[in-house]
Amino acid sequence: MYFAPRIFMGRVIPRCAAGRTVALLAVTLFASASPAGAETLSLSQAEALLLQQNPGLAALAQKNIELRHQAVAAGQLPDPRLSVGAVNLPADTLALNRQPMTMLSLGVSQSFPPWGKRQLEGERVDTDARVALADRGASAAELTLTLRQAWFDAIYDEHARQIVAAQQRLAAQSTQASLAAYRASQAPEADVLRSRLAQEELVNALSRIESERADALARIAQILGVRNLPDLDGHWPELPAPPSLPQMLARLPGQPALRAAQVQTDAARLGVAIARRDYYPEFTVSLGYGQSYYPGSPNWLSAGVEMNLPIFPGKRQDQNLAAAQAQALEAQYRYEDKRLAYARQARSTYARYEALTAQWQRTEGELLPTARHAYEATLAAYTAGRMDMSAVLKAQQDVLDMGLTALRYRRDLQSTRAELDYLATQGEIQ
Repeated sequence: MYFAPRIFMGRVIPRCAAGRTVALLAVTLFASASPAGAETLSLSQAEALLLQQNPGLAALAQKNIELRHQAVAAGQLPDPRLSVGAVNLPADTLALNRQPMTMLSLGVSQSFPPWGKRQLEGERVDTDARVALADRGASAAELTLTLRQAWFDAIYDEHARQIVAAQQRLAAQSTQASLAAYRASQAPEADVLRSRLAQEELVNALSRIESERADALARIAQILGVRNLPDLDGHWPELPAPPSLPQMLARLPGQPALRAAQVQTDAARLGVAIARRDYYPEFTVSLGYGQSYYPGSPNWLSAGVEMNLPIFPGKRQDQNLAAAQAQALEAQYRYEDKRLAYARQARSTYARYEALTAQWQRTEGELLPTARHAYEATLAAYTAGRMDMSAVLKAQQDVLDMGLTALRYRRDLQSTRAELDYLATQGEIQ
C-alpha cells in the first residue's frame, strides 16, 4: 500500500514515518530554551561600565574641566602691559646726554573692560561648562538606551538561534525520513530534494541570526569601550516600571537632553547681557617714568587715561546686540521644539508600551497555550486516523509561530520600557 506524503515548509514526510517525526517535533519545540553556560556580564554591570569607560563621555567630562578653567581666566583683568623705550634720541650720535629732552622711558598700562562685562564673560564660559556637563548627562542617557536596545537584540537573537537550531535538527530528521521513504519507493526523489532545500534554508536563517547577534555584540562593545566582544547574561533583565503618562509629561523638563537645551538657553541670554555692556567704553590707565642723562635735567613722570568712544553704535553695538537677541530667541525656540518632540515621543511610546504589554500577555497567556492545546488535539486526532499529517504540521507551525511572536513581543516590550525609562530620566541640576 502506498501512503501519500504530506508537505510542510518544503519538507516531505511519508505517513510511515509521521508518528515518530511528530513526536520528536513536539518534544523538541516544547523543550526549554534557557541559555547554556554561565554568562559573565549583566546589564547593570554593563551600564556601570558604560559610565566609566565610554570615550565619548570621557571627552565631555574633559570638556567640562577645560571650560571650568577657562571661566576662571575669562573673569580676570587683561594682563598689564610694560613698555620700554628711548625718547628724543639724537639721530646723528645716539647719545643720551647731549639733549635735555633725551631720556629712557619705562611705562606700565592696564586696561579695564566695561563695568560688569568681565564678570559676565566668566559666567558665560562657566555656563558653557554647565552645557558640557549637561551634554554628558544627555549623552549618558542616550547611550544607556542604545546599550539596552542592543542588549535586548542580542538576547532575542540568542533565543531565536536556539529555536532555529532545534528546527534544524527536525529538518535533518525529516530529510532522513524522506530519504528512507524514497529508498523504499514510497516517495519521489523530489521530496528528498525539497527536504534538503528546507534544511539549507534553515542554515541560511541561522547564519542571518548569527550575523545580527554579532552586530548587536559589536554595538555593545563599542558603547562600553572594550576591545573584545562581551559575554552576556542571557536572562531578560528587569527594568523599572514606568510612571504614568501625566507624571512622565510633568517630569520632561528634567530630562537630560531638555536640561542641556535649557542650559544652552541660559548661555544665550548671557550673550545678550554681554552685548549690552559693549555700549560702555573700555578704559586703559597708563603710568610712565623717564630717566634723563643730560646734566641738570630732571627726570620725567607721565600718566594718562585712554578710552574708546562707542558714539556710532548703529553699525557695531546695535548689530551685535540684535544678533545676540536673535541667538537667545533661537535657543529658546529650539528648546520648545525639543520639548514638544519629547512630549510627542512620550505619548506615542507610552501607547506602544500599553499595546505591547497587552499583546505579549495575550500571546504568552492565551494564544500560545491555545496553539499548544490545538496541536495536542490535532496530534491525537491524527493518531486515531481522523486527521491527516498536513493538519498536524500546520498546528505545530502555529505553535512555533506563536513562540517566536511572543519572543518578539517581549523584546519590543523591553525596548519600549527602556525608552520610557530614558524619557523619565532626570538630569543633574547644574
